[in-house]
Amino acid sequence: MQDAETLYNQNATRFSLRFFVRGKTEVEGRFMLELANMFLSDLLFPGCRPISLDTKLPGMGRTLNMGEFSERRWKASVKKILAGQYAVVGVTAQTREFPNQTITLTVHVNPPGGTEFMTAGHIEIHCRIAYLRHLAASPQKVEALLRFGRTAWNGIDGGPAYGYGSLAINSPRVDVMEWMRAPPGTPVPIDAPSERVHAIPVACVGDVENNLEQLYCQDCGIKGAFWANYLNAVHVRMAGGEQELRAKLPGMRIESLDHGSLLVVATDSPLPDDSEENRRRFLQVHAALQPAFLSREETSEGKRQMLGYFYRERSSVVP
Repeated sequence: MQDAETLYNQNATRFSLRFFVRGKTEVEGRFMLELANMFLSDLLFPGCRPISLDTKLPGMGRTLNMGEFSERRWKASVKKILAGQYAVVGVTAQTREFPNQTITLTVHVNPPGGTEFMTAGHIEIHCRIAYLRHLAASPQKVEALLRFGRTAWNGIDGGPAYGYGSLAINSPRVDVMEWMRAPPGTPVPIDAPSERVHAIPVACVGDVENNLEQLYCQDCGIKGAFWANYLNAVHVRMAGGEQELRAKLPGMRIESLDHGSLLVVATDSPLPDDSEENRRRFLQVHAALQPAFLSREETSEGKRQMLGYFYRERSSVVP
């Protein structure tokens, strides 16, 4: 387990750029390879090298093939990726002199033929805080990260269901057996913070995502307001439309994406200075996107606590 660091009065273990892909959306192997090549060429610093490669064939009961990254394994995997034989491709890279600087790409999608049965696939880049500091200090790498996100969004047929980029921390692991012994109707003991402690948020991930991803894929709403926010056309309409969002967020980076979607970026850096201006910008994004948040009233009672303080009906955005 990664050690947590305190950032903006909250614990965080990593940065995550994550896209949720509807389970029935089929993704070509050539696109999976394009994303992997972008990761390897654009997001690794000199001295950072791939150290592990994970792959999985589609279908129930298939196990993850985990091992060290080598040119031989990669070349063999490329052939299978292009042939549409993999549902999962994962690569982790590490800086040789600083082993706590790691960055990982994971692509888990339904390949052609639709034989990977799941609620949601995902495309994710996540890195440890030490690597994020290095990345955030390079405007070129930050732009490469956003360019990767733009490619991931535009390259999926119909677009992903939702995406965001944020500092993150895993929700505490659930003792499933203990919960199953609880009285019927007992909520799943997975909580996200119910009160905001700082204007710059840390996303609660892990089991929270596993329980909410179906709602994202059903266009029920978005997780919250973070550094990078990838909104599909339904979310844009929920938030009042592109024109209204641009009016509410003057000077904010807002980019048009394919499929009637938008990217809203709160600050230049994914690890911004704790300044009044940056706090204001995150609260401004929260207020603008709140109409598109998941609804507490429309979320099943057992999952409401997983929304944390990001829900449509909340009356205040101020910490």
